[in-house]
Amino acid sequence: MLLRERRSRGRSEETQDSGSLAEGPGRRERAPAGAALYNLEMAHIIEPASSSRAKCRSCEQPIAKGELRFGERQPNAFGEGEMTLWFHLPCAAYSRPEPFLESQVEGQPAAPADAPLESLAAAARFGIAHRRIPRLRGAERATSGRAHCRSCRELITKGEWRLALVFFEEYRFNPGGYIHAHCAREYFETTDILDRIRHYSPELREPELAEVATALARPVVAK
Repeated sequence: MLLRERRSRGRSEETQDSGSLAEGPGRRERAPAGAALYNLEMAHIIEPASSSRAKCRSCEQPIAKGELRFGERQPNAFGEGEMTLWFHLPCAAYSRPEPFLESQVEGQPAAPADAPLESLAAAARFGIAHRRIPRLRGAERATSGRAHCRSCRELITKGEWRLALVFFEEYRFNPGGYIHAHCAREYFETTDILDRIRHYSPELREPELAEVATALARPVVAK
């Protein structure tokens, strides 16, 4: 999934970058009043999709009828009652790890027996341990040389591999800029992200993924 380049809004995340996984640049997501209590009462759910009309909130692709999907329950942002944010299971584990794990605690509705919960739960825990990981939305070659890396602040050269970022704000994912692929270790505190890149950039072939892996492993040269 390719994200459009956006100019920085002048907000800095680096000085206030501890806290919620849903932090936006330089600020923390503020949940609506009563949201915490509401989430205790309204359980998240994993179920087969009853139709193919819903799109995944994370990757923005349709969820096929009959495919297992994750529903994150939240207060209705437009009025009374509830609303459900639908995700493919891997997208939920990668981009909304805390709600995904909440769906598997005792007392929540049981997931279908064929749901691959063990491996996805491990991916979700990894995202919580590395709090910036849920921001990742795939890899692509820079289409211009205008974007700055959110990690090193240097320009990303046209044609160079870059990683797209998003921030979860007000129940949606908003584009959050890019980092050099070789800045991943500094930014994410890990380079074990190729499975997520493969998931969010399905158009990349194996030779291209090998190039991304090489870029991830490349050390950052101090200037």
